[in-house]
Amino acid sequence: MKYPFSYAAAAVLLVLSCSAQASPITSPGDPALTGATVQNFDSVAAGDYLSLSLPGVTINGNGSPVTICNGCGGGSGAFGDVGNSLQNTFGSPASFDLVFTAPVSAFGIQGGAFNGVWTYTAYDSLDNVIETLNVNHPCCGPFFDGIAHDGIARVNLNGSGDWVVFENLQFVAGSITDVPEPATLALFGLGFAGLVRSARRKQTS
Repeated sequence: MKYPFSYAAAAVLLVLSCSAQASPITSPGDPALTGATVQNFDSVAAGDYLSLSLPGVTINGNGSPVTICNGCGGGSGAFGDVGNSLQNTFGSPASFDLVFTAPVSAFGIQGGAFNGVWTYTAYDSLDNVIETLNVNHPCCGPFFDGIAHDGIARVNLNGSGDWVVFENLQFVAGSITDVPEPATLALFGLGFAGLVRSARRKQTS
């Protein structure tokens, strides 16, 4: 007995098993950030914000406000903060969230003045953890870190009380699977070829 869809089914299973994997980002020039929205905070009025709404993203302080300021904490470029920067002044809040207006496929942010480990946790729209990245850099920076993965709806940045200067938030709206990867196309081609071959064998049997 022949199963004309066996090759196609196998190909589909292979495609499903090759679902997108999270990848760390360590540079603002990472290909995953191509076409990214860049927010350097220079257009934001200095002040404290428990919730700061920006194009494409809202930044929420957890328990206390985040701060937008110029040169706070001795920055003025020493920690990579040229112009305005995003800060958790004196380590408060200990964590804050980047909530994206629509799911993104990659995000990254520049940080300086690290004195401890920061944990970046990406969540999907159902609040499931996608990936966790532990960022641990020697003072003072700047350094750039992020995560590439489909469906990032929110990112929690947690420094457990470490005061860090943040700049140049980047994020890419949309999906990295909008355009099929070559390997995915090849698998679909294999499945289709198997389907045709099986159909022909059935006709000649």
